[in-house]
Amino acid sequence: MIEKEYLKKAILEVKESGSKNRKMAGYLVRLMSKPKRQRISVNIAKLEKLSNDGENVIIPGKVLGRGTISKKINVAAVSYSNGADGKLKDAGCKVLEIKEMLKKDNVRIII
Repeated sequence: MIEKEYLKKAILEVKESGSKNRKMAGYLVRLMSKPKRQRISVNIAKLEKLSNDGENVIIPGKVLGRGTISKKINVAAVSYSNGADGKLKDAGCKVLEIKEMLKKDNVRIII
């Protein structure tokens, strides 16, 4: 799916989801609604540094492939670079959609 279409769909799903934490859902919508130049980009190295094994993480932007990851985390993002997608799957991380992640408990937003 094209990133722009996925982003529109994800924003709508976050708004409509009866998310357990409405503050977090509102914050996610604000971050994902920014113009593309201002949107968040997170490298895998930052995920490695800031997350713990088994943690649920949402990135309201793009995950980039710089760095390595050894932790098995659950990740949801608007989009992934080819390198990041491969590295996450090779490390045993679960790559989920944002709507699936919102159903989970103890979700962190990394920006």
